Amino acid sequence: MPEAGFVHEKTWIETLLHYLQNQKIKRLVVGLSGGVDSVVLLDLVSQIKNVPVSALHVNHQLHPRSDEYESFCIALGKKYQLGVHCQRVAVSEQGSLEARAREARYEVFEQHLVQGDLLLLAHHADDQVETVLFRLFRGGRVPGLEGMPVTRAIGKALLHRPLLGVLRADIEKHAREHKLVWCEDPTNADVDADRNYIRHKVMPVIDDRFPGAKKALLAGLGRDQIARVQLNERLSEQLEQVRDSLDGLRLNLLRRMSHQELVLLLTHWLEDLNLPQPSGRMLLELAGNIAKQNRIDMAASELEFREQGDVVYVLRPLPPMVFVSCPLGDFEFSGGRVSSNAIKGGALRASSDYTVAFRSGKEKIRIGKNRDIKNIFQESRVPSWLRDRIPLIYSGDELVAIAAVPDWQISMRVADGWAAGIEEEGFNVSLSLADSVLRDC
Repeated sequence: MPEAGFVHEKTWIETLLHYLQNQKIKRLVVGLSGGVDSVVLLDLVSQIKNVPVSALHVNHQLHPRSDEYESFCIALGKKYQLGVHCQRVAVSEQGSLEARAREARYEVFEQHLVQGDLLLLAHHADDQVETVLFRLFRGGRVPGLEGMPVTRAIGKALLHRPLLGVLRADIEKHAREHKLVWCEDPTNADVDADRNYIRHKVMPVIDDRFPGAKKALLAGLGRDQIARVQLNERLSEQLEQVRDSLDGLRLNLLRRMSHQELVLLLTHWLEDLNLPQPSGRMLLELAGNIAKQNRIDMAASELEFREQGDVVYVLRPLPPMVFVSCPLGDFEFSGGRVSSNAIKGGALRASSDYTVAFRSGKEKIRIGKNRDIKNIFQESRVPSWLRDRIPLIYSGDELVAIAAVPDWQISMRVADGWAAGIEEEGFNVSLSLADSVLRDC
């Protein structure tokens, strides 16, 4: 973490140009709110000539002057002779308005950016200190102090915060010296927002009592980031040792770890897959269930953890089943897709009168004898949470086949007398599900 203080313009531009060359950036996109921080950033970036520059303004429509700020940003783009893309969003009133506004803003960023873009945001050293305190007060699972990263991926592009080591006072001084014009956002004074409360109520008290507190916090953050890199290297080595697959960990190896090590490893596993972190309570409960050898069957709004064959998997939740019986063919239903592929020899004998339905209870299929499909599922090691989603193929009232699920290594089962002969046309029916977290990796 660099020491806070304003960098000379020429040095700043040279540093950013060097970064751009290393990253092979095709376009710079400045996140432009109209406030002094983003206006100074745009003023500095506009001096770069060898990479196209544009700006992106998100109108949250949260106060009466929102449209005025949007017009100001458009006019600023004309002044610097660069394009400004403006997009309005509707911010949900549920939960924290501050958090919902941020989610809406970053969703626009991801939609707008393409591969080769570098999004520049004007967060500065004071923002970083406020973030460190906010996360510290809220309580986090990450060891040590945690702030905003200087650079990270965002959608198909990269996000970079070049002013993260610069104090707010120095940014404002630069703006005054260069006679820049900006907007004052009235929501920044709203102390109902947690970060604003820290800025206006907490930091002045700290600064008054401990004048060097900001510098000390930033230095501590830098040390903790170095320690965290070392910790992540160790966790990456451990992760490779316990992995059964990218999305599955071997339970017998996890149970050899201490509870604290296990929580850190599970957190690192989800970070490695670029997945949202569930609540700290859920990860603690998951680690406890693993240690106690309890059956893993846990669900949150964005992730599920399931046990199958001594492996714990992380999965996407599937929507509730909504389905009515239909003719066999290719079709989609809640959270899945059924495919029917014609093959010669084996699988289900070709016919045009098959229908597809799903388990309702006590279904039987004739394989050697009439057998309950519950036993067939157990024999085929079908995960319990998927059994109501497995397509069942009927000819009239007779259950003649159970579809395959290739992603879970589940083969198709065909009733006696219904398999295609060596030279006969047949159907291979399979199910693919939207539960894999790897589709986004």
